[in-house]
Amino acid sequence: MCTEERFVEIVDIGRLAGILHLPDKISTPCPLVIYCPGKNAERSEVHRLSVKLGRQLSRSKIALLRFDYYGLGLSDGFYHEMTTSTKVSNVIKFYNFARNLPEIDSRNIFLLGFSDGARIALMAANQLKLDRLILWSPTFYEFSGDIPNSKIPKFQRHPTIKDILVMPWLGLWMSIDYYKDLKKIRIVEEINEYKGKSLIIYGDNDLLVQEEFTFLETNKTRLYINDTNNKVIPIPRGGHLFCATSLEQKVIEETETWISNFIIGHKRSSSCGSK
Repeated sequence: MCTEERFVEIVDIGRLAGILHLPDKISTPCPLVIYCPGKNAERSEVHRLSVKLGRQLSRSKIALLRFDYYGLGLSDGFYHEMTTSTKVSNVIKFYNFARNLPEIDSRNIFLLGFSDGARIALMAANQLKLDRLILWSPTFYEFSGDIPNSKIPKFQRHPTIKDILVMPWLGLWMSIDYYKDLKKIRIVEEINEYKGKSLIIYGDNDLLVQEEFTFLETNKTRLYINDTNNKVIPIPRGGHLFCATSLEQKVIEETETWISNFIIGHKRSSSCGSK
């Protein structure tokens, strides 16, 4: 295995845990991908997708940082304390941590968001003024995903913390603060604000992405242009989570190729600009 997998810990609200994949025997700082998991996902992601990505990228001398948001996995906090804003803050804190590592090329840091993590990565990229963004199965708004069974949520008092209103979701407690925070987000404005380069990969059988095409018309935004700056790759027969070995490998390969081409193009433009 041509990689070092280093446990890292930072503080944002509480302690946050992560794993940094570093290529073996690197002599110069390397590019980094910061992986932003989905709504209830943790650092390893479904079918260990982020682990496989990190190990694959390391062979191309690209590092990857995957972590648990506050309230998930090994990180401090409880799930009902999590909001979109806390997740964006977590990503920014990990970015500032990683850019100061001697092994990392601070000029070549990418954000990758999967599912609901696409919204997190997009908002963090806008705040950080980053120009390189990767989005897998992006659900920027999650119409049915944020309101279980498409019904108005009914909240109840937390079983042990009585002053907090929550509702059950996939075995977790979602707080009313999550939904209040979500309503403040102007996601169309966030999408339009991003001016950098991007890669979107989604399955053509992904009902959640298709739902946003219908109601939010995300497919008409700049991110879905599919030109030299904003590349779009539909995966045939792919669902939201790419739950097949052939599908996940296709996603990883396309991602690795795009990052490598981006880095090559960036080096060429930088060398031309310095002449």
